[in-house]
Amino acid sequence: MATDLSNWSNFISNKDIETYAKKQKKNNVSKTLSAQDVWTAALEAKKTEPLDIEWVAEKLFGLNVVKRDLGEASGFLNVLDDQWCIFVNKFENERRQRFTIAHELGHFVLHKDKSITSKDIIFFRDENTNIEEQEANNFASELLMPERKIREYIKEGYNTISLLADKFCLSTPAVRYRLYKLGLISEY
Repeated sequence: MATDLSNWSNFISNKDIETYAKKQKKNNVSKTLSAQDVWTAALEAKKTEPLDIEWVAEKLFGLNVVKRDLGEASGFLNVLDDQWCIFVNKFENERRQRFTIAHELGHFVLHKDKSITSKDIIFFRDENTNIEEQEANNFASELLMPERKIREYIKEGYNTISLLADKFCLSTPAVRYRLYKLGLISEY
């Protein structure tokens, strides 16, 4: 569930991320990008707590984040004037927009070579959604809520779904989904 980043320095425009890339090249690291890799790069650039997902999309990946009225759609990924863009419904709340941006970033990282464009209306309905949507949801969840941070926050006293949702600046359904996927709660 990752894309080859042997040329990922082409996407980097921030000095802190360039430093991270140089470390990777110095260590002769040629690997695929995971949500944890993105989190680590953002952490080194001090763009976490909670993760600045717009910064990640724009600075790390060179995507434009466009907020518009999308009707019932939460967001989608598409090319506009030779530039990859994440379109986000400007009328949805900030927490939903954050997850939508991460979800569409997941499509970019995992599926951009498939040339898919899909409008995302409802996340987390059930496990019967198509595999690309499940993968994008999982990528977004892992990126915005790394397991290590969830466990750290729980130890610090953020031990309810609502408190974790506030800490990560996400919706309670998104946090509930992630906790369920990690096996920390038994029912979604």
